[in-house]
Formats: sequence, structure tokens, C-alpha cells
Amino acid sequence: MMNPALNPDTPPPPPPKPSSHEPSRGGTPQTPSQQFAAQPYYQDSNKRGQDVVPQSKHQSPLPKPPTVEEGWLPDTVKEKSTADLQSILKDPALISALSSQHPSYNAHQQNLQTLLKYNQDLAAHVLDLQSHLSELRGSTETLLLTHQSLEVSWRKKQSEMDAALAPWSPKALYQRLAAGISEQEAVCQAVEESFLEEGHHGRATEKEVADWVRRVRAESAKLAARREAKARWDEGRVGGWR
Repeated sequence: MMNPALNPDTPPPPPPKPSSHEPSRGGTPQTPSQQFAAQPYYQDSNKRGQDVVPQSKHQSPLPKPPTVEEGWLPDTVKEKSTADLQSILKDPALISALSSQHPSYNAHQQNLQTLLKYNQDLAAHVLDLQSHLSELRGSTETLLLTHQSLEVSWRKKQSEMDAALAPWSPKALYQRLAAGISEQEAVCQAVEESFLEEGHHGRATEKEVADWVRRVRAESAKLAARREAKARWDEGRVGGWR
């Protein structure tokens, strides 16, 4: 009998219910910028399934860079002449150097380095997952090939088993029973005719008559038993094939 767990007609068990930490049970999804500002996390490649929070829960807000309306200038250029300012505006390197003098520059650089480090960790984690996925694919392919080989071997063994058990199949046994009834009818008829063919001509002894009657009764009992067995089979009263 086939195992119910391997029956292809049996549907697979339902998937487990999502926990309160899974995205399907959460609220409105966050944008990438919101994820960085509100505790970004990733899964460590060495500790799969454990959440690692690289940033503090109470991160202070970043200072805003100066706007055009503020008219901010570094102290080093406030007393420069117009000619000096024009020469500075023509040099992008000097403009970049002056922009680094604002207090918000260092804070934004540190935040940028943190985000870059976080991005590198995510990239390393993705590469680790890719390697792990390749290993799983390789092992799955090996298991699939093994399964296919075992399936072919099982089909061959099953064919051999069916061929070996064919003489004891219900169909073969029923045919043998029907043939046995015909053979027993011929035996009974031969026993009945044998007494006349021996040529006693009314001179048979009492012992010969008793032996003949005994043989007729014995063979008739075998025939009746076989007919009864076939009748029970035809009525569906044979155990195992009802």
C-alpha cells in the first residue's frame, strides 16, 4: 500500500501562519530612506536568522546644510576682495574645500560612511546568500538525480515482482480453479466408467464394489468442494477480493 505522505493526490500541508515579525503582518512598508533613518538592520552571514541592528535607536538628527537664503560664508573668505572671490569661484577644488568648513559637513560625511558601510555589509551578505543558494541548488540537483535513479530501479523491481507474483494473482487463481473443476469432472466420469470397462459382467465381488463406490464418493467430494469454492468466489465471498 502506498504511503499517504507520498501520494501525489494528497495536497501538501498548509504553510505556517506568519509571525508578528514578518512583513505580511506589518504595517505600511517603508521607503529605503525611511529604513536607514529608522534602525536599518540586516542578517549576519555567520548568524543566519538573527537580526543585527548596526545603528543606535536614539540617533540624533543631522544638521542641515546652509541654504542660499542664509548666505553662509566661511570666516576665511568674509574679508576677501571681489577679485579674490571671483578667483575662488573659478576653482571647483577651492569651493569644495570651503564647503567642508560648515559644521554639517562632518556629520553628513560620517552618516555617508555609515550608509556605505551598511551597503557593503548588505552586499557581502547577498554574496554569502548567493554562495549558499548555489550549494543548495547543487545538493538539490544531486538528490533529484538520485531520486530519478531510484525511481527507475523501483519500477524495474516492481515489474519483476509483478511477473513473479502473476501465477498467484486473483485472475490466475480463478482460472486455475475453473480448470480444476473441469479436470475433476473428467476424473469423476473416468472413475464411473472404469467399473464398467473392467468387464465384471455381474461377477464383481463385494469388495470391488465397495472400493469403486468409495472412489466415486471421494472424487465427487473433491468436485463438490471446488464447485462450492467457485460459487463463493462468484458471489464475492472470497476474503481479500470482496
